[in-house]
Amino acid sequence: MPIRRATALTAVVAAVLIAAGLPSHAQQRIIVQRGTQTEIIEPPPDNRPFLMRLFGLGRPEPVAPAPPRARVIKVPPVGQHKAPAAVAARPQNPKKDDARVVLVIGDRLAADLGRGLDVAFADRPDVRIETNTVDDAGLASTGDADWKAFLEKRLSDKPRPAAVVAMIGRADGRPIELPDRVVDFPSVDWETIYKARLNELMRVAREQAVPFHWVGLVPVASPQTTNDVTYIDGVIRDEAAEKGASYIDVWEPFSQNGAFVASGPDLDGQVRQLRLKDGVGFTRSGARKLAFYVQQALGTALDIAAPTAELMQQVSGSGLVMLLNDPGATGEDRLIAPSDIAPPKPGTALHRLVVEGLPLAPVPGRYDSTALR
Repeated sequence: MPIRRATALTAVVAAVLIAAGLPSHAQQRIIVQRGTQTEIIEPPPDNRPFLMRLFGLGRPEPVAPAPPRARVIKVPPVGQHKAPAAVAARPQNPKKDDARVVLVIGDRLAADLGRGLDVAFADRPDVRIETNTVDDAGLASTGDADWKAFLEKRLSDKPRPAAVVAMIGRADGRPIELPDRVVDFPSVDWETIYKARLNELMRVAREQAVPFHWVGLVPVASPQTTNDVTYIDGVIRDEAAEKGASYIDVWEPFSQNGAFVASGPDLDGQVRQLRLKDGVGFTRSGARKLAFYVQQALGTALDIAAPTAELMQQVSGSGLVMLLNDPGATGEDRLIAPSDIAPPKPGTALHRLVVEGLPLAPVPGRYDSTALR
């Protein structure tokens, strides 16, 4: 015990002596360098006894100051503070002036789809995404947006879109109000009217020779709303198949056993959050995954050679227009007559085969050569 007390006393005395030998922080002279200007801050001297200064007792009496130690602080001049380093953003390829336009229309889900397509085609300067959406707008009501009128006007403007992508129907589980009556949802009359409005949009695009793609709906967190969406998605799918329009089915990639699921594999196969907490919208990973399926369907419309795309933009309808997807469209209504065909010249292989009815002379080395028989 005496040894321990002596050791503790020695430690206390050493600490006091060290503290007494150290200069007080308040006695330091501070020199502030601000660019080319220098500012000196002189602290008041402290002549209190050591123990009073150690325990913070009393107030220092003014005496002649001793030369204090100097502490230099360098700060940048006012207005020249260094700005924090900005996070390097991913460079975006600027779009060409003649970039082909993909028009995306629809409701809130279509807005997420448009953002996903922006990322999908970020490295394509020849493709630009144009999104026009209203959160709760559909075809059951024209109060929020009249998609037929909008599409007619937009397709008549330049540049005309190379393709139209529609994702509509999430909020259409409601009655259709007509001037003379209200059609309940769901019902046979409701389905008939809804199909007619679907066909009107496809007809507008068909008359302008613009490819039209219907994107199917996806389940949501609400079971009742998912039932309505399932019914509406089936109506859209059947009408698109009947009219020969492109239908992109995205239900399975965003569901589990047909029901809503918030998380799932992204494009890299990593399980991520695909839907927002509200159970309706898409996260960034979900929007990119949704855009992937649409991107595959847009390949044919966007990979047309540039001269052909420019020619299609210049079609005015005043000349002879032939639809390549219509087998019944022809440039003439007259059959070819024998006089329209020039006879083959005598001595040619065609004359020997067609006019004389003789087989062609065998070619050495070919399978019909007599040397191989």
